[in-house]
Amino acid sequence: MGETAVEWQQRSLMQKLNGHYAYFGVTSNYRALHRLWHRTRAIWRKWLSLRSQKSFVRWQAMEKLLEEFPLPKPRIVHRYGT
Repeated sequence: MGETAVEWQQRSLMQKLNGHYAYFGVTSNYRALHRLWHRTRAIWRKWLSLRSQKSFVRWQAMEKLLEEFPLPKPRIVHRYGT
């Protein structure tokens, strides 16, 4: 059985976020990584909402979706000066 659109989106977003964390995950950059993670969730919710003509995805429903299809949290990969 093939993957659903949400599964494909989550896998793609995970790859992009992990790549971003690997490159920009330096000691002093955690706030920017967290902001990116937060905005990615908001934008994914927006795009999921655009798929329906009836309604939009509420944050409560998005939180449930993120429990099933989590996005990687920001992390520091390269530590400097510690």
